[in-house]
This record gives sequence, structure tokens and C-alpha cells, in this order.
Amino acid sequence: MLAPFPSDRVSSDSMSIPPLSVRDLSVQYGGRTALSGFSWDAPERGLVAIVGPNGAGKSTLLKAVLGLVPKARGTAEIFGRSVSDQRDLLAYVPQRASVDWDFPATAADVVAMGLYRRIGWLKPVRSADRVSAHNYLDMVRLSEFADRQIGALSGGQQQRVFLARALAQQAKLFLLDEPFAGVDAVTEGVMTEVFRSLRDAGALVVCVHHDLSSVKEIFDHVVLLNRELIASGPVATTFTPDNIARTYGVPLSLNPGQ
Repeated sequence: MLAPFPSDRVSSDSMSIPPLSVRDLSVQYGGRTALSGFSWDAPERGLVAIVGPNGAGKSTLLKAVLGLVPKARGTAEIFGRSVSDQRDLLAYVPQRASVDWDFPATAADVVAMGLYRRIGWLKPVRSADRVSAHNYLDMVRLSEFADRQIGALSGGQQQRVFLARALAQQAKLFLLDEPFAGVDAVTEGVMTEVFRSLRDAGALVVCVHHDLSSVKEIFDHVVLLNRELIASGPVATTFTPDNIARTYGVPLSLNPGQ
């Protein structure tokens, strides 16, 4: 489904270096600790869910890694180098609630923004770039909505447009903040298919995720977070009732209705 990102995006020497390495990361808001001493080495590839209760620091973690909020202390590296040095290997999809959906842009315009690193900032979008934007929209099954104003799309369609923009960046590491929140079943299925294709192409996809019942179905690895790291590792061995209870403070069932 997806063309692999170019093989020269990451040097062969760096393939043994974690795509994302975080050390002793702490964030404070107004004297309140939002994240405390978080350290983690991401797996080389795969689908990672970051889960935890509301206010656990999940979105804060992504924003601190990206430099969107100040760190009290700690570091984050992409393939062994600073995030600022490796921006071209990274794509970020924010929460839908943080986007201005009244912005006068079509779906194709938004996806073309993901091509700017190749086009060049302030340079015009060429017809070939428009074709590329349509191709990425086709990957998320939205090619027929290319000329639709972004605010006129449904919530799930908007989320898929932003995923298409991330795909256009041809990144090696994808960070997504609650990509499945409030989307329809079709969008969930399309995004899951895209994420698996990215994994198969060698990429790492890290998602803040809120639905505990779908973690085992969608993800390979999990990070359990409640302002500090509770546990991390493969879903099969880490996403256990004991670790979930430690994360949320109470026992939780993963089966709806129980």
C-alpha cells in the first residue's frame, strides 16, 4: 500500500540506535509536575501505544519531545541526535481539537504542506506536487475529497487528511496524539491499515491512545504512563492487569460491559 521511505533516510550505522530515546524527561506547569523523570528507548520499528489516565502526561510527553513545551530537565533524541537536527525524519499529528478547521484550505492543500521540505519553503506547489498530494489522499481513501475545504469534512475524514500530510513527509518516526479519538469505524480501520503498512516498511508509529480495549488488537508495544513511567514493552507481556491497575490506581476490565 505504501511506498517505503527512501533507504538513505537513515544511515546504516544508526539502525541500531533507537529511533526515539528519552532520558530523565520532566515537565512542570505552574509548579505542578506534569511529567517526572521519564526515560525510555523506543523499539526499532512497530506500533506503540502510550496509555494512562487523564492528566497522566501523555500529550505532554509528545510535546516535550518535539520542543513544543519547555522541559524542566531531560533530553530527547531522534536516532542519536537532537530533534532539531532530525526534523526530516519525524512527522507529528496533533489532536484534532488543536487545529483551526476554519482555515481556508482544501484537503489537498493540507497534504501538500507535508511536501514543503522537498518543495522548499515559500516556493510554489507544482502540478507534480498536486499529483503527489492526491496520491497520499488515496492512501487514506479520500482522493475524492481532495478539493473539499478541510472544515467541511467529518472528524474522521479530517484525521485521515492529517495522516496523509504526515505520510507525505516520508518520515521514519511518526508521533500521533489521540489519532483514534472520536473517529468512525471506517477511519479507524483505514488508519490501522496505514500504520501496519508503515511498520512493515520499517517505520515506528507512536500514538497516545485512550481505548484500553483496542490496545492488543492494534499495537505491538505499550508505554504505561501516569506522570512517570509505570511499565513499557511488548503488549503481550506488558499490558497486564497488574500493570494497568498500577497505572490507573484501580483494577480495570479490558472487556466492555464487565
